[in-house]
Amino acid sequence: MIIRTLLLFLIAAATASALSEENVSKSLDGAPGGKLIVDVDFGTIDVSAGVDDKISVAVHRKIDSDNEAQEKEYLASAPVIVSKEGNTVTVRARRQNKEHNLNWSGRCSMDARYTVHVPKSFNSELRTGGGTIMVAEIAGTLSADTSGGKLKFTHLKGSTGATTSGGSIELNGCEGPLKVDTSGGRIEAMDGSGSLEAHTSGGSIVVRNFSGDTKVETSGGRLIFENINGKITGRSSGGSISAKLKSPVPGDVDLETSAGSIDVMVPADAGLDVEADTSSGRVTSELPFTGVRTDRESMKGKINGGGKSLVLRSGAGSISIKPASAEVAAR
Repeated sequence: MIIRTLLLFLIAAATASALSEENVSKSLDGAPGGKLIVDVDFGTIDVSAGVDDKISVAVHRKIDSDNEAQEKEYLASAPVIVSKEGNTVTVRARRQNKEHNLNWSGRCSMDARYTVHVPKSFNSELRTGGGTIMVAEIAGTLSADTSGGKLKFTHLKGSTGATTSGGSIELNGCEGPLKVDTSGGRIEAMDGSGSLEAHTSGGSIVVRNFSGDTKVETSGGRLIFENINGKITGRSSGGSISAKLKSPVPGDVDLETSAGSIDVMVPADAGLDVEADTSSGRVTSELPFTGVRTDRESMKGKINGGGKSLVLRSGAGSISIKPASAEVAAR
């Protein structure tokens, strides 16, 4: 009797759980210099260069809930449409009748992945209502936006503009004007070139081995710079700042934090025009300095006869200028 009851319970539980899945694949002829548009309700978008000029699209969607009818109704109301006009390929999966509410009740899990291979030279416009966006090995203009997910870009060449409402951002080996923004996450840019503008409302920003001007801002996190071949501008509303400058110092440096310390390591032979002050803390330099020190909280003058501008300001923290090791200075 107990076994029979248990079996009936398991059958009922299995019946209550539903899983609807869908796979779509399509291959199209393409040519370098075209454009890819992906516009979807949810899911990960993964775009990379293919081995030829073909364009391939592979989509996997699944919905797991307590209501199979609603799962199928949703998939039917937001069909995956792959179309081509000229050299523009569009992948779209958006609900067509948004006035009709599906009113999900109980458990519901939705997942999707859009994998697209395009020619290496191709422009992209990518949007997802919730999910990660990844792009790799593409040369062209990129526009990317997700309402909640990670952004990861690898070895891109061209203008990049990307935003996420809640996720981290990674830029690895990207070249060109780069402008990224997240409402809540860490930003990391490595081994790139061109120009970088990065903003996060809640996370740290790390920039290493970047050739070009760098301008970053965080409302709540650390800023780390290392081996930047260009101007450096950094603002933090609530975190420390550290910078390791290369030799010779290639551009002006302007760093400011409302609450945190600032530590700058510079080559021992670097010539700098220094202006540093803090409202609560000390300003120190371990390099030979000539100029004016009004008190322990500010200094203005020159290091090694002057040169590039080094402006450092902290609202509540100490500021230190130290000689970089020979290894750091030579990078």
